[in-house]
Amino acid sequence: MMASIAITSCGSLADVLRKHCLLTPAQLAELPHLVLGRCGEARGLARALIQRSWLTVYQVNQLLAGNGDELVIGPYHVIDRLGQGGLSQVFHAKHAEAGNEVAVKMIRPEVFACAEGRQQFLQEIEAMARLDHANIVQFCDADQWKDTYYFAMEYVEGTDLGKLVRLSGALAVHEACDFIRQSATGLQHSYERNLVHRDIKPVNLFLTHIPIANAAKKQAALLAAVREQDERSVHPKSTMQMKPMIKILDWGLATLRNPKGATAELALENISKSIVGTADYLSPEQARNANTVDIRGDIYSLGCSLYCLLTGQAPFPDGALMQKLIQHQQAEPKPIDEFRGDVPAGVTAIVKRMMAKRPEDRFQTPASVALALLPFARRTTLAVSCTVPLLKVAVGLPTRDDTPMPPTIGGRPGQGFDRAGRPRSGLDDTARPQRRSTSD
Repeated sequence: MMASIAITSCGSLADVLRKHCLLTPAQLAELPHLVLGRCGEARGLARALIQRSWLTVYQVNQLLAGNGDELVIGPYHVIDRLGQGGLSQVFHAKHAEAGNEVAVKMIRPEVFACAEGRQQFLQEIEAMARLDHANIVQFCDADQWKDTYYFAMEYVEGTDLGKLVRLSGALAVHEACDFIRQSATGLQHSYERNLVHRDIKPVNLFLTHIPIANAAKKQAALLAAVREQDERSVHPKSTMQMKPMIKILDWGLATLRNPKGATAELALENISKSIVGTADYLSPEQARNANTVDIRGDIYSLGCSLYCLLTGQAPFPDGALMQKLIQHQQAEPKPIDEFRGDVPAGVTAIVKRMMAKRPEDRFQTPASVALALLPFARRTTLAVSCTVPLLKVAVGLPTRDDTPMPPTIGGRPGQGFDRAGRPRSGLDDTARPQRRSTSD
């Protein structure tokens, strides 16, 4: 591999910008005027490009280091690097023609050359392509690039819940319940498409904020009224009503559940035996045999995540890997009320049921988790002079799920039970949240 040659002159920097089309035609036309008076030194031109917001600091550093080729991935121009791991790197990028911003995940060439790493990466692409839900990061496209592959997905600004807890500590009860409720509705969508995530944890639950639907007209009317009283007005963002939105990330361990009637050999082909998830949030049955885990394993992991949001730590924070796995199978975590006294008994009961050791003792579907958490999840907004009423619903913790049993344990699609425990043919609207309700 040829070593990169650093760029030191304005002429060389301008040539690279033209080569990779990193600037718009209008910016390229103005570029010669920026070069004048800078004594041919590349760093002076680079500073000018940053000051005009034509390039980012990351782009400039890559260009000056002679790595301009790395700023192009297929039809996308890399804006910044968002993160990296053992298997891949994730970049903030922009489509060169369409202009839409995305997050591009590119597998490392040495990993893609390995059959196991290639399988996991392609498995994530397949899983994301099957999903279309407000609480799941949206898949855009995928393709080969040079000696590896990449896929582009929805770009959202915010932070993951793991980082939020590390920086701010335990969350307010209504926030924690709302975030997990949204996550459960996203998992219900994947469950209905025969997918299990297998690595649910706070760092894979991404918090962003979106404008409230139908708030734009109200905002415009408010601004018009303010302008009538004060010509200086206010900045539009100061009155924009926003609400939190959870996006489930990282479907690299997602696997197709074994459909009813399928052979065990077929199920094994869809699952990587060596990958079991993250120990702090791993269900007992997934630790024993990752090949047989169903949606209830995700529900256990989601319960561990809710415990973390409420207490500020994982259920079993101490010990080595094997010790944590044993604790998940045999021990009970420290009671939540020993950390704080403002968590309702209903919420504590929900966490305990989600984290039951036996899968049959848990909620059987994510939809039932979302329904149970709804009374404790208060809608929150970020707005000026906006008061949101508390949600007052007289609903207790359900003792029976009105949602279907997973097919892997003999349930029939669409079968639920009425309040008297009688089987029924379909779910009512309250048992299965619709997609639009996920953003409430």
